[in-house]
Amino acid sequence: MAPRWRAVWEAYPRIVTGMLLGIAVLLLTDLVLAYKRVQYGWELTRMRASMTETERWRVDAIAASEGNRLAIAAELARRQALGDTDLHLAVDTENGLLYLERQGARLREMHVRLGPEATVGTPPDAVLLAPPLGKRSVARVVDGSYPWAVPEWVYVDRGWPVPGDARIPGALGPLAIFLDSGAVLYARPAVGPLSDVNYILPGSVRAEAPDLEAIRENLQPGMAVYFH
Repeated sequence: MAPRWRAVWEAYPRIVTGMLLGIAVLLLTDLVLAYKRVQYGWELTRMRASMTETERWRVDAIAASEGNRLAIAAELARRQALGDTDLHLAVDTENGLLYLERQGARLREMHVRLGPEATVGTPPDAVLLAPPLGKRSVARVVDGSYPWAVPEWVYVDRGWPVPGDARIPGALGPLAIFLDSGAVLYARPAVGPLSDVNYILPGSVRAEAPDLEAIRENLQPGMAVYFH
């Protein structure tokens, strides 16, 4: 380590450590994005092989614009959902609709609200939460007795004081679905910081309790959930 850097390190160890961690996170993010780009290319090639000429033209037209990568991902997720022969959920993020469907046959249609994109936490531990896109799967289904440990950032986001014990039974409503990505599909609870009718958990989806109850017996861990 050069003498000048050593002096800075000794004078401001926390600041330098934070800078190094930030650089490491950026490098790791670049590697992940590079891998995802390659993986995305493979998936696009595979999906194009099953498309009609008109569908390939449509996707190629979207791909011509770098700013429409999300539109392509949404289109691929939509096609995957249409071809899935197993019972699954599909979320139309543009129209705010949740479907219970199988191979394109919609068995139930439900209105949902998507939480906004938000950066939560404090640097260097800040995390960007965004509504899911693509294929996810159900990790766990819980009912109103589940004591959800409400993240501290939720209280901060709401302007509420952080309690000593943040575990609140029913804080995710009478029924909630945890996805493998960490996002949650839930109904508005009667207690806790998510009880406000105008507040939607960032990066997650809120449905109506009767709709979730109606499909409750169909919800199983591993069930696919397509966001398009």
